[in-house]
Amino acid sequence: MAFYFIFWDGVGYGRKDPAVNPFFAARLPVMRSLFGGKLPSLSFRRYDSGTVSLSPVNTTMRVPGLPQSGTGQASIMTGINAPAFVGKHFGPHPYSTLVPVIRERNLFVRLARTGRTHRFVNGYPKRYFDYLFGPKGRIPVIAMSHLAAGGRLNTHHEVIARTAVSADISGTRWRELGHPDVPPAEPHDAGRLFHELGRTTDLAFFEYFITDHAGHARQMASAVEVLERMDGFLGGLLERFDAAADTILLISDHGNIEDLSVKTHTMNPVPLIVAGRGARTIARSVRTLAHITPAVIAHITGE
Repeated sequence: MAFYFIFWDGVGYGRKDPAVNPFFAARLPVMRSLFGGKLPSLSFRRYDSGTVSLSPVNTTMRVPGLPQSGTGQASIMTGINAPAFVGKHFGPHPYSTLVPVIRERNLFVRLARTGRTHRFVNGYPKRYFDYLFGPKGRIPVIAMSHLAAGGRLNTHHEVIARTAVSADISGTRWRELGHPDVPPAEPHDAGRLFHELGRTTDLAFFEYFITDHAGHARQMASAVEVLERMDGFLGGLLERFDAAADTILLISDHGNIEDLSVKTHTMNPVPLIVAGRGARTIARSVRTLAHITPAVIAHITGE
């Protein structure tokens, strides 16, 4: 049994309009195959085949304002209503009073207390570490959660050794970031590697943050490429995926890339995509971002 958790930043339900929504301008055959030929949209929010479930998840959690990454990701990773906890949506980094909560109650730490293991597969360049641990650096929620559980962030060395996946999936920018020895990867191959790495742990976690960057940039061509990259990654993961034993979960923290007509985040719900063992049960137990971690822990521990 393996659990594959994919967090993609800034992905909500949008209109079926290829002029503003790159989901409907891109070629996404793998995603379409999951939902009977359709793609998630504001007019197609739910789907259940028994082995694949699609359902909307609320990101505002009854707090006024646009959802933000800091509180959204904290909600996902801790199971608390983080915007209500701090009294507002906040980001991109976690609000100061949330830091001890994240370190104490995050998904990785709570799994470790039950004797389960996790693997945060992202690999990062030196520039990322310089930013995180520099004088003005701030550690984002998911990296903070991993470090709090005693983990170590992967570098280019692990990407070369194929014990980590490039944070952008394809690794096309490693050379310009000062690591010419890191070869680029086909998204399909990166997905197969993610599957392989997930066989050695109870929870394999991959964070794909460039979807949010693409949404803010509002460039259709790059947004399409970012989504097609994820589609290839999913194809590689699904190639050897055992739907009877394993589980895949995709979730986001807020909307953004689905509407390039605006530069900000959106208030759209985000799609929860669950495939494989327990898909229907997990989907039915999640209504807001705060329900993700409890659902994952219950699934993995059987409690």
